[in-house]
Amino acid sequence: MYRFVLGASLSLASLLAVAVAPAYAADPIPHRIIFAVDACDSTTFNAAVGPGACVGRSGVPFNVFVKQVETLHQAPAWRFAPGIVVATTTDPIQVQNIGGEVHTFTEVAKFGGGFVPLLNQLGGFGPMVPECGEPPNPDNHFLSPGEAFTFTEANPGTHLYQCCIHPWMHAALTIRP
Repeated sequence: MYRFVLGASLSLASLLAVAVAPAYAADPIPHRIIFAVDACDSTTFNAAVGPGACVGRSGVPFNVFVKQVETLHQAPAWRFAPGIVVATTTDPIQVQNIGGEVHTFTEVAKFGGGFVPLLNQLGGFGPMVPECGEPPNPDNHFLSPGEAFTFTEANPGTHLYQCCIHPWMHAALTIRP
């Protein structure tokens, strides 16, 4: 705790919040960032799926991942973060893959299955949503580990995005005029 002459005591967090708040209020974040996150274990994923399926990581073993999808209908470490983003029609939105697997960031009319039948079956996601199917959707952005892309959304409203590989990975982007 910090004590000031007036006798008020503030925690470090309170002090930082007061110091930083005016800067954010005066200079809003210039773009929104959505992270594609996973925790694949490269040894077990590459053995099960194939070489290069997961790069340079240790984390959740493949058998645990499968069991999570089967019992929880998701693998909690595989997600878009944050899952809800609010922006304006002029805000750049960046999507970054900070995981070890390839992900897609695909706008969908409603959430549903992706293009990996086994994950759809294990997780009970239902049939593949049309936006994940053939022919390839130009808005179906594939992101390899370490890749990013930036876009703006001109249409106000709420836009839903999912990963067509891991269909429990959802994001909702609300665009204001």
